[in-house]
Amino acid sequence: MELDFLWEMAMEYGYLSMFLVNWLLLFGLPVPNEFAAAFSGVVTETSDFKPLPAFLSAYSGLITSNLFAYGIGWLFGNRLIEGLQRTLLQRGIERFRQLLAEKGNWAIAFSFFLPGVRWAMPYVVGAGRFPLGRYLLFAMPAGFVWTFAYFSLGRSFPYAYEAILGHLQWFLITLSTIAVIGLVGYLAIVRKGGKGGQV
Repeated sequence: MELDFLWEMAMEYGYLSMFLVNWLLLFGLPVPNEFAAAFSGVVTETSDFKPLPAFLSAYSGLITSNLFAYGIGWLFGNRLIEGLQRTLLQRGIERFRQLLAEKGNWAIAFSFFLPGVRWAMPYVVGAGRFPLGRYLLFAMPAGFVWTFAYFSLGRSFPYAYEAILGHLQWFLITLSTIAVIGLVGYLAIVRKGGKGGQV
């Protein structure tokens, strides 16, 4: 059913469907996030969609939905979080708050790779009044890596990605997390080097 729904959307609305599906995931669209991101890659291999616009559509859908949720959190603050804790997001909110206490700002990046936590993160961060620039600094690269990992999976295995996702989801989450940590480490080294080599 998920595959039929996504195909219908892609054929009807083109690249806009990839944006919309990835945007609506945060708000409860009944399609797994990984499945939708991988599907955006699949259609570039099995139809006339071009990879770059398809990827950018999926990525921008993910990031703008997170920005919207961040804004909702900022606007309604702790009242929103209290309300969300009476929903299915309760566990994700608790897990993200624990991660935030342990990892600080890096929790924003790590949350993209943790199902359930990914949905709760922008609301909690917005309600906590994190500065927008700091939020984007951690969210945009992590969202890029997450989207790219699943998009590439869909492109590489267009006819087997459903089975692969079912069996390798935790492997991909781990691999994506390692990629983010590597990118962050690299950026930290470059940043320190840019300050005259001071440690």
